[in-house]
Parts: sequence; C-alpha cells; structure tokens
Amino acid sequence: MHASVSHLPFADETFDLVTAVETHFFWPDLPADVREVRRVLKPGGTFLLVAEVYLGGKKWSEAQIEKMVDLTGMHLLTADEHREVLAQVGYSDVQVREEPEKGWICVSAKKP
Repeated sequence: MHASVSHLPFADETFDLVTAVETHFFWPDLPADVREVRRVLKPGGTFLLVAEVYLGGKKWSEAQIEKMVDLTGMHLLTADEHREVLAQVGYSDVQVREEPEKGWICVSAKKP
C-alpha cells in the first residue's frame, strides 16, 4: 500500500509495532506525522525509528549531508531532539540508542 505518513489509511489503534527506517528525516511535518503514527498504534504499541544519519553522528556522511541539507530536504535531529519530539507528542518510555562513530541511531517509544 502506498500512502503518506501524514495521512495513514488505517483505523485508530491498528498496529502493535510501527517502524520507520531511513525515512523520518524526509517527513513533511515530523511532530504531526509522529502523532499520526501514534494514532494507528494500539495502547502499549511500539514505534521504532532507525537511521544511519543524525546530527551528532561522527561519520563522514553526516558532515556532508549537514552541508547539503537545503538541497536534500532532510531534517536532521540530534539524539535529544528525537527524544523531545516523541515525548512532546505523548509517547512514553522513549529510548534513544546511538553509535556516533557509525552514525547510527535507533529510537523506540511506547504509546501509553
């Protein structure tokens, strides 16, 4: 199924798990889109974000992407900014795992 994260074509509380791998930095309105993901999660469901680039990563590619953010349309966040966005939208148990030398970040959160 092809759809926008901004308007997911699923009923409320449909999924136990939603993943976003290498995509969330292109979402048009991250707080609203993360809220839309929360809508389709069941209570206790998990949202998992995984990326190989984020602000604060030490990999060569991060520095290059940061220089070209205007061209790529990417919205890179720090680890703390990832945590803040999810908490502000109402997720609980937000966990951020980083491997700065590899440029990896994994963020998990629960819908209360």
